[in-house]
Amino acid sequence: MLECHYSLPAREKIAEMQKAGASDQTIVEAFVKESGLSALASPPAEGFNLIGWVMPFIGLAFGLAVVTLWFKRFMRRKSASAPALPEIDRRYQERMDKELEELE
Repeated sequence: MLECHYSLPAREKIAEMQKAGASDQTIVEAFVKESGLSALASPPAEGFNLIGWVMPFIGLAFGLAVVTLWFKRFMRRKSASAPALPEIDRRYQERMDKELEELE
């Protein structure tokens, strides 16, 4: 955000540190020391912060597993309630044979 209460002072501090010859890593470390890890755009992938990187993938895998199981259950119910195809074919074949005999 361009004009938030944090942005302008942070930009000025960065400009002063760059003029003094500080490296990028030194500037980042100074901001982390002053504001904590919230100064970073993304948390480092170590320790407790690793959960923030791993949980989306765990949640996605869990969701896919639930959807897959639901579809398998739904398809099993649907196939169990449908009549057997050979029975349908036999009935229609008999009906067609009967109607063809009537036409002759």
